[in-house]
Amino acid sequence: MLDQQEYLPAFLAEAREHLQQLGLAIVRIEAAPDDQAAADTIFRVAHSLKGMSAAMGFAAIATVTHAMEDVFELLRQRSGGLPAGAIDVLSACLDALETAVERIADGTDADGTGDSQLDPAPLVERLRQLARERTPAQELARVGDAALPDLAREPVAGEALLHVVAELADACQMPAVRAFMLFETLRAHGELVGGVPAPDMVEHFAGRRVEAWVATRVDASTLEESARAVGELADVRVREQRLPAIDGAAEAPAGDGADEASPASPSALAPRAGASVRVDAARLDELLHLMGELVQHRTAVQALAADAEAVVPGLSQAVQRLARTSQALQETVTRVRMVPVEAVFLRFPRVVRDLAARLGKQVELRLEGAETELDRTVVDALGDPLVHLVRNALDHGLETPDERVAAGKAPVGVLELSARHAGGHVIVSVRDDGRGIDPVLVGHVAVARGLLDVDAAAALDAAGAAELLFAPGFSTAPTATDLSGRGVGMDAVREGVRALGGEVALTSIADQGTTAQLRLPLTLASIAALLVTVDELPYAIPLDRVVRTVRLDAVEVRTVRGAPLLPLGGALLPLLDAGPQREYAVVLNAAAGRRVALAVDSLAGQRELVTRRLPRSVSQRAGVAAGAVLPDGQVALVVDCDVLSPGQPEGVSA
Repeated sequence: MLDQQEYLPAFLAEAREHLQQLGLAIVRIEAAPDDQAAADTIFRVAHSLKGMSAAMGFAAIATVTHAMEDVFELLRQRSGGLPAGAIDVLSACLDALETAVERIADGTDADGTGDSQLDPAPLVERLRQLARERTPAQELARVGDAALPDLAREPVAGEALLHVVAELADACQMPAVRAFMLFETLRAHGELVGGVPAPDMVEHFAGRRVEAWVATRVDASTLEESARAVGELADVRVREQRLPAIDGAAEAPAGDGADEASPASPSALAPRAGASVRVDAARLDELLHLMGELVQHRTAVQALAADAEAVVPGLSQAVQRLARTSQALQETVTRVRMVPVEAVFLRFPRVVRDLAARLGKQVELRLEGAETELDRTVVDALGDPLVHLVRNALDHGLETPDERVAAGKAPVGVLELSARHAGGHVIVSVRDDGRGIDPVLVGHVAVARGLLDVDAAAALDAAGAAELLFAPGFSTAPTATDLSGRGVGMDAVREGVRALGGEVALTSIADQGTTAQLRLPLTLASIAALLVTVDELPYAIPLDRVVRTVRLDAVEVRTVRGAPLLPLGGALLPLLDAGPQREYAVVLNAAAGRRVALAVDSLAGQRELVTRRLPRSVSQRAGVAAGAVLPDGQVALVVDCDVLSPGQPEGVSA
């Protein structure tokens, strides 16, 4: 058994990836019971998990996955798809395995093995009921082609024909490799005259039993000792072959069932082109931190070089070359941290299936743009907001089949998760074709909660109703259930997305559906910002939020009910922090598509800044999203544009 503490992080990471693949394969199998590729995926995942868990000493997980592997090795050879009840059994296995893996991760098991609370017996019995025993032809297909010896051959003087039978250990993850090593070891002692699998076709082997016939001058004990030295063998038996020849043995049928699905085949081991290596996330974070330091030092050197060019000729050119190289390195480090949103999307096919079944709804889930990449930190934090949005769409948005038919719609509703790039951001959308947001219902709830008066509720439109759903504690559900009604969903979504430097917006059309759109930064590592000063302190405004800058002495600031307003393009924009010494106003996009103007003392120009998160208590109180260290050592606070509003003039000192 491997050292658990050393290999546990790698085991957990790979196990979670395999379980995600298993969940997606289950959904595919449910939609198309004869999906051979999905059945092969389940077999490969079970095989991999079995070997990993056995090597780590997680016996219960190994037992369940071993049964899954055996059963699906038979089921994928069937014609006509999976039997009835297979999806329920697979879902139960997936639930049990996910629970066991998470208990291993948080150390909540009783005996230290991580899966002590998993009882494999009931699951194994349910799996066994799905498939009949192997036929001889299936068994041969399982081991691949066979090369049986000519047992009637004339023996060479002093030689004996020894029959070697080796059982591979459950922890053996590459049976083809181990069979090849065994054959090569036996060849060193004589002539290898036969084997199962055939020695020249061993690359397709996926079984657990290896047989070999060796014409040799060494005795059985010597051959057995050499065979055991190969490793990962549960048992080795050697005896002298004295049976007569078997008519037609050479014509034994060759199976091809293991060609594509064998975990040892190159296509299965490497589903994607190119080599990869797993790197601990902490090392990537450290690399990003060092890259941030390098960017700061680069900016400082550039400023010094500009002043020293006359003293040191050629210094500016050298610094420019250094800047180009370090910028390329920065972009490379950023790309290394990028992972596809598929890592989050893969969990939803099964979530949607289970919730739709509970709610009595029929739902088609569509995933678009799963290959779109985001910073690893953003992807890790994206799961919870998306779960809230998907649950709301299923519970509140999509109708039951009867309701949809009565409304002239197809009985099966559509739920779409999509991702796409938009400039320096990624847009992640959750869209349904359900009933949409009802402004009348939202208005009634808002009046009852004291958020609106009757007249305001009567004038509420779809956009206003959508915004009200983000109010803390707001819910249109009449009673609280384990799915909804507690008023924490949409508020939690906006809070989580804003913590990532993004924004979320809802749009809805009655009887046509609702779309939740999350606008997220590609990376949290750095931002392009407009640097400004207020009261001699530096502040940074994300450049993608800046619309324009205005000199305040060139416009006439107006005051309405004591609030300063900046006239611009025929509109009056709220002017925040309009002190008497302010010279400029920065017009920027705030939350929900609003525009506001921020009064500042001076404009210091555009900068590329490496940001650092601030304690939540500081960021909420000060209205800032992060901090960034400038070349001179000062800390510039990054303005949180989404919290700026006329009702919060104290949001930031800018």
